[in-house]
Amino acid sequence: MYGSVVIGLYLVAAGFAAWTAWRGPGRVAAAGAYLAALSVLAHLGWLSTTIRAETGFALDIADSLSLFGLVVGAIGALLAFRSNFRAPAAILLATAGALSLGTGSMSTIREVTDPGWPLSAHITLSALAFGLLATAAVLAIVLAAQEANLRSRRPAKWLAALPAMESMEHAVFTVLTLGFVALSATLLIGALFITDLFGQRLVHKVTLALVAWAIFGVLLVGRYRFGWRGRKARRLVLSGFVVLAMSYFLTKFILEVLLDRHWG
Repeated sequence: MYGSVVIGLYLVAAGFAAWTAWRGPGRVAAAGAYLAALSVLAHLGWLSTTIRAETGFALDIADSLSLFGLVVGAIGALLAFRSNFRAPAAILLATAGALSLGTGSMSTIREVTDPGWPLSAHITLSALAFGLLATAAVLAIVLAAQEANLRSRRPAKWLAALPAMESMEHAVFTVLTLGFVALSATLLIGALFITDLFGQRLVHKVTLALVAWAIFGVLLVGRYRFGWRGRKARRLVLSGFVVLAMSYFLTKFILEVLLDRHWG
């Protein structure tokens, strides 16, 4: 029941954001932005009840998706307060609702007992990094569609609701930079818990995460040093995110679902 309320709030908030992107600012737009914030708070409450274990907490694949979606939703709620970014906000809020669908649905829960602040910080930063980089990937896809439509003979009407391409690209790299910083901190703190890469079954996860980190790092250097933009930049954003998603979800699926094991 609670989950239905959360998903419903996300969908209504996304609808408000999309509608007000066409209609312009006003009281309804402000109400939609506050509704988006309420959706995120409700999502946080729902997720906190599912990941809590008797001691410590637990995260399976579905709850991990929901946790990352919470970050995406929070960014969407923030963008909903900006009149020129309500259309991207609608897409992010809908994405967050979709990612929250599986919350609490899986039975293969691995409990983390007495995590302590370093592990808690690592998990929090990893969620923040993944959510930010997922947001950058979604915005990059929207930007690609925007560019493709602008080049067509009959541009779609929905383009009028989107920010200018320069603003969208700036948003992509702002979020990407924040995500890269969070990912760097995640990897540094995570190194504290590695004593045996193979024994802890972390070698594939760490290797792929470092590859993703390198892709994002090269992209940011290219952007700020050489002015990389356009199709090349978007491809690197999406490539880095796919590798990062593989580092977490693919290795987690193989270990927990196929092999009935877990990290650590």
